[in-house]
Amino acid sequence: MKANLEKTTVRDIAYLINSSCLRADCGTSLEKLAEMLCTSDRYKVYLIDGSQRLCGVIQAKQIAMEVLKLSKRKEDAEEMLPAIAYVLNFHHASDLADEAVTVQPSSTLRMVLELMDRKSIREIAVVDEDQHLIGTLEAKHILSHYLHDKAEASL
Repeated sequence: MKANLEKTTVRDIAYLINSSCLRADCGTSLEKLAEMLCTSDRYKVYLIDGSQRLCGVIQAKQIAMEVLKLSKRKEDAEEMLPAIAYVLNFHHASDLADEAVTVQPSSTLRMVLELMDRKSIREIAVVDEDQHLIGTLEAKHILSHYLHDKAEASL
């Protein structure tokens, strides 16, 4: 295994890709997404279109911010419950989704880490050439791999 960030690709560390990341259809309600997020240890849901292509990503905080916007004034709390229910039930993932930051298996780890730094993210989507989601890769796993290989190389 190479400890060089310039030469090592995502494909070289494919065993670190989390293929069990949360996925949902772009038309999924915010309520359903909130349920998915609350019952997992993840904070993002990757959105897939009808062709199984990655079309966006939504974070738990985006859903929470929509609810917060509607519940700012405490005296209106009772009146806001129907509005909050409306937002959660009738808005879909694609209404709030951000464009997903992606890399391909041929991307070097240096490129992946630089992109993560530039976009201020710690998890990135890995997609194939047709934009199908393979899984996600976390910065902590890349760094762990690098440090482990560097330690082995020095022995």
